[in-house]
Amino acid sequence: MPRSPGRVEAFSDGVLAIVITLLVLELKVPVLQDALSRGEAVDALRLLSPKFGSFLLSFAYVAVFWVNHHHFFDLVVEVSPGLLWLNNLLLLFLCVIPFPTAFIGDYPANPVALVCFAAVLMSAGLVFTLMWAYAHRRNLLDASVRAEAARDAVRRGLLGPPLYAVAGAAAFVAPWVAWVVFVAVPAFFFVHSMKRPWSD
Repeated sequence: MPRSPGRVEAFSDGVLAIVITLLVLELKVPVLQDALSRGEAVDALRLLSPKFGSFLLSFAYVAVFWVNHHHFFDLVVEVSPGLLWLNNLLLLFLCVIPFPTAFIGDYPANPVALVCFAAVLMSAGLVFTLMWAYAHRRNLLDASVRAEAARDAVRRGLLGPPLYAVAGAAAFVAPWVAWVVFVAVPAFFFVHSMKRPWSD
């Protein structure tokens, strides 16, 4: 019997909602020595700016993954056990995102923190790309999906991991390069998530 992707999407949506919630829990109200001091409040917020930055960055990543995940399962007509487990593996890496997010929020220039962030994103990107390749190879996609479009999705998914590797390497010599990569990659996939050239 064909397995509907509906339950997979519902489960994945629930997991990603929890991930987003965990991200925002890292944003804690600062403790002020003088409750009425405007200067102290401004300074406290300034010190928290890396936290806000890492939250917004990770929120963007989770949002882009969610949108592309949604588009992907719109095209899946049958879910095999292999695709189920690949999806679970993707969710595993997405669930880990709050940890390196908190790490780079506390230590935005620390190369180890940046490498952890890059490694998690690289792993999630590779698994999602593998999901595309697997679904295409096993004929799990709707018949209207052109073979070349599916291959393009796989090739596009393979752009991210090398960039994350560059970010991880650059973190040890120029942390700002890692941050540029971290911002550029979701921007690229955001633009492509607005296009859906899947069928004729």
